[in-house]
Amino acid sequence: MHSIILADIHPIIICGMRGYVDRCPDLSVAAVATSSDQLLARLHDTRCTIVIMDISMSMQNMADGFTLLSYVKRHFPRIFLIVFTMNMMPAVLYQIIKSGVDGILHMNDDVADIRQAIDCAARNSRYIGNSVREILRSGPVGRMPTRREAEVLRMYAEGYTIQQIAVRLCKSIKTIALQKTSAMKKMGLRNDVELGRYTCGGIEIREIDANGEVCVLVI
Repeated sequence: MHSIILADIHPIIICGMRGYVDRCPDLSVAAVATSSDQLLARLHDTRCTIVIMDISMSMQNMADGFTLLSYVKRHFPRIFLIVFTMNMMPAVLYQIIKSGVDGILHMNDDVADIRQAIDCAARNSRYIGNSVREILRSGPVGRMPTRREAEVLRMYAEGYTIQQIAVRLCKSIKTIALQKTSAMKKMGLRNDVELGRYTCGGIEIREIDANGEVCVLVI
């Protein structure tokens, strides 16, 4: 039996996921959370084996979504962490995967994919939803921004201003502007219009594997 914490700011999404989980005899909802602070509180006072969460939840005690993911993985290593998102930016999705989550689903994925993600996590295998894979396979070639640069782009694409991002991440406006510019330069994006188009695009990364061979990852 898996006990699950569902975390999202949208009640209708929690309702939909809970409805699916309730139909699975070996799954149960242990708690729900509508902010990162509530999620952390529930993690400390609720026994669970799985957390299914949106990376874009409001945060008071965490600088950004990636910091929240890292905190959960570090302090609750035995809990499987499955992230779902509506983000269309390949660079952000890649950084989520790179953070070590046990599964990632997109809002466009079927709700039944929750089951597959849970089963994969239980087998110590990472699950990547079909919609996420499709986004990662498409788009222009470029270089990979850092985790913080990807987070700045994610927040900017969601409508935050440079000033608001600086306040939320406890950085100077100049630092945030430089990180945004650096990320866009790495990906060959010349302006905000191209950044908007990029949310449906992708990039290609070449890495050297343990055997010294070149691996190509289109994201």
